[in-house]
Amino acid sequence: MKSAVFSRRDHFPETPISPWAGARRFGWTRAFTPGGQVRRPQSVPHPFLNQRKVWGLLSVSFQDVDLIFATPLELDQFLSVMSSNPLPSGGSLVPGFARGHPNRHWLSRLPKEAKPWKFRRAICAWLPQQAAVREFREFYRAQPVRTVFEGVFSSPLAAMRAP
Repeated sequence: MKSAVFSRRDHFPETPISPWAGARRFGWTRAFTPGGQVRRPQSVPHPFLNQRKVWGLLSVSFQDVDLIFATPLELDQFLSVMSSNPLPSGGSLVPGFARGHPNRHWLSRLPKEAKPWKFRRAICAWLPQQAAVREFREFYRAQPVRTVFEGVFSSPLAAMRAP
């Protein structure tokens, strides 16, 4: 069975792909001493969650595999990774990971039924043609989702290295 349904939400509907597509709950800002030296970065609520009053949610069911997407960035990342043959390894998807395969990445949490090339090819061809996907993209077209905000960084290391 195949279905794609678009709905609206009053709060950000975090999905397994959200953090990998730029969604953040907390950010870091640079701090300085009165003498101008860089201090340890301060954790602040990230403005990502407050950029919209209404969020969209795309719920997809394809051959008994259920998927959800909160932003077009997530959908684009999903289609990009799933259209790759062979599937990218964990190390290539999460550069700089110390060793082994990152088990928290959304691809490692995907059901095994969604990983064969036949399934991936079929969903990547079917998904862009759905009316709900077009409605989902149109919903975000007027006010695109931002992931980068001036003065707020995604990690304390990035905040310290900023110019």
